[in-house]
Amino acid sequence: MSNQSTSVMSKPEPTKVASVKSMRIALKLIANDAASLAQAANGANGSLHTNNNAFAAIKPCSLAETLGATAIPLEIDVSSLDGTSNTATNLNMSFRDYLAQAIERIEQQQTVLLSHPALPYRLLMMPAIVAAKHRCHPHAYLTGMGEGHELSDAVQQALTQAKRAHVSPTQIDATHCTSYKDKFFELIQLIGHLATRSLPTTNDSKNNSTNKQYWFSEMHQSRVASFNFIEAEMQHAVVFVQGTELAQASSLLDNTRLFFPISASTVSGIQQQLTQLQSQLNAIINTNTSAAINVNHSTLLALMLNNLNQFDHQAGKAAVIMGNSIETACSEIETMLAMLSTSDTLASSPSEVEYKTPSGSCLILTANEPLGTNGLCFVYPGVGTVYPQMFSQLPRFFPDLYAQLERDGDVKAMLQADSIYADNAKVTDMSLGELAIAGVGASYILTKVLSEYFNVKPNFAMGYSMGEAAMWASLGIWKQPHSMIEATQTSTIFTTDISGRLDCVRQAWQLNQSDDIVWNSFVVRATPADIEAVLTQYPRCYLAIIQGDTCVLAGCEASCKALLKQIGKRGIAANRVTAMHTAPAMLIHREVAQFYQQALHHNEQLEQTAQIKFISAASSQPINVSSLDIATSIADTFCQPLNFTELVNNARKLGAKLFVEIGADRQTTTLIDKIARTSPTVSEPCQAIAVNAKGGDDQTALLKCIAQLISHKAPVSLTCLTQGLANLLASTLKFEVNNLQADATLAPQLEGEQS
Repeated sequence: MSNQSTSVMSKPEPTKVASVKSMRIALKLIANDAASLAQAANGANGSLHTNNNAFAAIKPCSLAETLGATAIPLEIDVSSLDGTSNTATNLNMSFRDYLAQAIERIEQQQTVLLSHPALPYRLLMMPAIVAAKHRCHPHAYLTGMGEGHELSDAVQQALTQAKRAHVSPTQIDATHCTSYKDKFFELIQLIGHLATRSLPTTNDSKNNSTNKQYWFSEMHQSRVASFNFIEAEMQHAVVFVQGTELAQASSLLDNTRLFFPISASTVSGIQQQLTQLQSQLNAIINTNTSAAINVNHSTLLALMLNNLNQFDHQAGKAAVIMGNSIETACSEIETMLAMLSTSDTLASSPSEVEYKTPSGSCLILTANEPLGTNGLCFVYPGVGTVYPQMFSQLPRFFPDLYAQLERDGDVKAMLQADSIYADNAKVTDMSLGELAIAGVGASYILTKVLSEYFNVKPNFAMGYSMGEAAMWASLGIWKQPHSMIEATQTSTIFTTDISGRLDCVRQAWQLNQSDDIVWNSFVVRATPADIEAVLTQYPRCYLAIIQGDTCVLAGCEASCKALLKQIGKRGIAANRVTAMHTAPAMLIHREVAQFYQQALHHNEQLEQTAQIKFISAASSQPINVSSLDIATSIADTFCQPLNFTELVNNARKLGAKLFVEIGADRQTTTLIDKIARTSPTVSEPCQAIAVNAKGGDDQTALLKCIAQLISHKAPVSLTCLTQGLANLLASTLKFEVNNLQADATLAPQLEGEQS
């Protein structure tokens, strides 16, 4: 832009201003179109990539561009600040001096544009009141500055100036940076992190991974960072606080995650659509000189976007092609076409076809009503399914959701972030209450993703064990589910009654507090009859759960091992202390019911879930949506032995056909498939799918779930995919145009060098 071509100060004098006084300074990142993207890709120390998560999510803002066009430009004199000049006059200016000069002008109610010509973003700075007047939402606020011989003194001075002396800010160490370019890069990257709510790490400048950890904050508290650097043998600290501008959601789809839904009224129509898609993909490869290596990304993204927009939800048959490259997608199409050509699906009476690949491609053909039409059932898993770093990728795809969750309650507590996202996290170190809270939090988030972003509405819902509580919390029945987090952490139900010192068990076994209890539970491949035949001989053993071809035996560890030895079975120890689903738990049935008797949403909110039949392990009929009935149902399920096999079969009898596990990992998905295959009482077809899977990435697992929902003809909105892809396509086109311009400029120079 024209205001970047010259500096307003040819011979700047260093200023002594180092205070932001009583005002907050609003900061906004603006794309630097004047900078070559080829230059930008090299970045600070060769580390900045134009697709870096901290930058790719910055939304274009025409209002900020307008304000930037009239701002005072403080373009950096690269020769003086990046060590290429030895002139004393130029060396007087420093990073701190430029900030101070910017602040001095801002305190005069002026707007300043700070930049470096080799970096892809400029920093628009203005009084917060000016930003508010123009309704320009900032990415961050600068609220305090400090300096001293010791870093701690500089930080405390800056925090005091920012009126946040009580806060422990995230420390951003830029003391290793010697040039202005490096410092400015670290600064704009920090602001990008504040906008994306992604936690800065010590190796940020060398890490281009998009798998950033979410920057959790205390409830209703803004994120605060101290930006630390050294100049003139003095330690400097600048305090930044998150702004009101939220990052743009990253696209779930890109050139490494391809997703092509196919729709037609007949099998031959599906074949034609697949063949056409294959030709279009091959055409993209053939137009590139280096085959798939240099595929024009915008062409591929445009094809995918057009395909999504043309998908017909009303067509009778649907398939989805997924792959991590054009070659993979073409291979997936080839194998699907081969399957169709060799099967009897083209006959007058087509057979049942269920086709899925590890890449996520799927095709379901059936002569019956598709499973997802009226039989969609959300299944909520029980305690113990959470795992370290779960859902670490989701915030960048659904930033608005996480922002809303922060407004509603304590997201950090809801996901037990201090345990789940800690370095070397071990869920085995978490208490029963902590596991329960994190499990409900995981289910709550995934429910919001499916229902609010993909408009997936279940016909049925049920829970495995404590998953029943997660069901009511997640589906908008309870008015204040967040309020139960602290109660779960402190209630004796979870801390001492059926876990910890096991007071219920002590009472049932007539033990003193000083008596030791060695409690464990074992998963054993056995029938209930195998265990019940000898169970009376072991009064301190309990058949806690029946689940398909396995059971869970709980109680005194020595007694359980003796029972297993007697029936000739080998048990897998869970090594978790919980007396749920055992006779001692019945001693606190009333307390559990009181704990879960929660206020319900108003009738208008409940009307949105009126189509859902809520199924409990404690009843053969759906549960009435009343506070007392819900609490009683949860207490019955919590305290009595759990027959999950019976629960699944009862749900199928009531009409559930397509079970979608809504939680961390896939605990119930495998169980439901096994139960469905072996059930002698229910013959209706059914299938279970998961939204998440431990060991894989959240993005792919979610897309695979959406693909299967589409193929089963469950109502699914694709708007979330098309919006994200449209944004990515726009930025990709801009990137490619700038690259072409850079290449056109560079080519004559290279020719001159070669001649």
